[in-house]
Amino acid sequence: MHMGTQTRIGVVLPKLGSIRQTVSLSKSAKQRLNWVDYYHAHGNNARLTCRHFGIAHRTFYRYYNRLKLQGMAGLEAHSERPHQVRQPMTPSPVIDAIKQLRKANPEYSKYKLVVILKRDYGYSVSASTVGRIISRYNLFFTPPVKPKGHPHRQAHLQKQRKPTGLRPTQPGQLLEVDVKHLPSVGTKRYAFVAIDVVSKQAAVHVGATISSAQGALAWRKAVHQLGLPEAVLTDNGSENMGAFAKLLAELPTEHYWARPHTPKDKPHVERFIGTLERECIQWGGLATDVADQQDIINQWLSKYHSYRPHQALGYLTPDEYKAKLSSKEVALM
Repeated sequence: MHMGTQTRIGVVLPKLGSIRQTVSLSKSAKQRLNWVDYYHAHGNNARLTCRHFGIAHRTFYRYYNRLKLQGMAGLEAHSERPHQVRQPMTPSPVIDAIKQLRKANPEYSKYKLVVILKRDYGYSVSASTVGRIISRYNLFFTPPVKPKGHPHRQAHLQKQRKPTGLRPTQPGQLLEVDVKHLPSVGTKRYAFVAIDVVSKQAAVHVGATISSAQGALAWRKAVHQLGLPEAVLTDNGSENMGAFAKLLAELPTEHYWARPHTPKDKPHVERFIGTLERECIQWGGLATDVADQQDIINQWLSKYHSYRPHQALGYLTPDEYKAKLSSKEVALM
């Protein structure tokens, strides 16, 4: 009668799988227990067992010997981390600067932090190094405000579309306009957004209602800050009709309309609204008073224009990029 295999701590019994329900094992450990059961059920034939399960002989004997020495715990996988690992070589001042920047600007990616470190601190490090430091020191922060999805937009009549061949190359050739619904408690707030598709400079007007009158007011502010553009692209919302459309009709600016339910027709303003949501609104950039809300967004816009690197602009700020284009234009004159 087979009584099992003698070990230093006891015996390895056949049909070990029958007790798997009474022992807390991981899924992989239970599979290794099947190896041992099969091994005993087939005359302790290790080669047959390895062929049946598609494993190497060394793998089988490694866990079989561990089982004999350690019991069921030996079937669990051990850590494969090297005993000696390469130690971080990033200087402490660089680490401190990264930690400080990340805490001050938790909404910025590692790529933007690399640019700021080079520009403001003179430290040249890779994005991977910044990412590792962020992970090592757990510099991940949850925005205090959850993102809010766009509400359903009612379809309206189609208008003149943007010409297919229109490709702005200079600031002031095309502005994209849209409205962002701001989360608020017990009240409604709306951010009327306009952005220059070339320079990425933007203007934001906060209103308590989403009306064409507010749209016209927001347009006047945008023209004051960004200049009168050659053309503007809007969606088909009611805020872009009435007083707003009447105002545009009195100006030399061409008014183009996006297709209904097609946000990809206005990619620049949609992208900017996402940035406003992630980097300002979700990080406590909210107020119940309209004037206070406008002040908060204006402060963020100042940082966006003159401090925040913009990936689409070669990691220049919008102000730096516009100045660069102006200097090239002057050089060509």
